Amino acid sequence: MVREILEISDVTLWRMLSGKAVIGDDRLLKILQLLSRDEVLEALGARRSLIACGILYEEGGVNRAAAIESIREASKDEYFKKLLLDFIVANYREELKKILGIVPEKVELRWDDGFEEFLRERKKRRKIATEETLKYYRSLFKKYLEGRELSRELAEEVARHRNKWLRNVFRHYIQYLFFKRVISGESYGWIMEYVPSRSYKVEPKVYEINIEDVKKTLEYLRKNHELYYTIYLIMLYSGLFRPS
Repeated sequence: MVREILEISDVTLWRMLSGKAVIGDDRLLKILQLLSRDEVLEALGARRSLIACGILYEEGGVNRAAAIESIREASKDEYFKKLLLDFIVANYREELKKILGIVPEKVELRWDDGFEEFLRERKKRRKIATEETLKYYRSLFKKYLEGRELSRELAEEVARHRNKWLRNVFRHYIQYLFFKRVISGESYGWIMEYVPSRSYKVEPKVYEINIEDVKKTLEYLRKNHELYYTIYLIMLYSGLFRPS
């Protein structure tokens, strides 16, 4: 078929295929017309296709304007957009964090009166009430954090530190920076997720239940809450709790 379209002999076709004869532009155009666009691109390969489209230069380098425009147009396709985002996250994760402000820059850690006041009065959950704890926190901060610049590397260092109390001090300070709006919500969320809090061992507490209190409770429940009354009876007769 190719030989007939090009109007050449079998010998000439063999010489072209073996590289011993030059294929002229007119004959090359006729051959390309026999192929689909995808077949042409597959034959060229990715790099040669980009060169043919003018996105890459033959001698090397990128035609930035053409590349950006190609990405802009291709991003209208939802599937390509997902592929592009997956590629960026997989290959430029750290750069992306910095661009989004997940790791803030030029934030120097300093223990000050505002931080102490935050620990005593404004901190969520349990506030630092004793001077002894505050003194210990201050000594840890001065030794390991004072004057340091907030960064991903510092967060990693604190997360790996042998003294687990340092994590608490660091997390409290991050809460303080977020409270003052020095760092973004993205930075706050990432650091608090990356640096775990010090784990606490919780022991079960045993409470003694007076028999008189049991009687009063059952009497009240019998009159006001039939369902809870039944549950308490089951607990009592099954031995789940024993009044003293």
